[in-house]
Amino acid sequence: SPAYFLNTTSFSHSYLSRLHCPTLTMSLADAARIVGEVFKKYAGEDQHKNSLSPDELKKLLQAECSKKGSTCTLTLDEVMKRLDNNKDGQITIVEFGTLIGMMAKQL
Repeated sequence: SPAYFLNTTSFSHSYLSRLHCPTLTMSLADAARIVGEVFKKYAGEDQHKNSLSPDELKKLLQAECSKKGSTCTLTLDEVMKRLDNNKDGQITIVEFGTLIGMMAKQL
């Protein structure tokens, strides 16, 4: 499995750039909305419309997380193991919050 690099500086750059702010100030509600948008963008390509499958999570990690400047390297299996609390093979938005917490810890 390839390693994924969790880099908080590049995560959701496309979403953050839409804010068009000279100085980036964001409320917690704004941040939660952006996280929700990223989740929804990748969730639901299969029969589970409100969760991420391993393939969907892989696409999300490949597209939204950059290798440049990262210090955290995990395989897809390791990420799934850390996030999938109920071991159903799907990542819910609540479980996805763990990934966001892991990324925030790197700040």
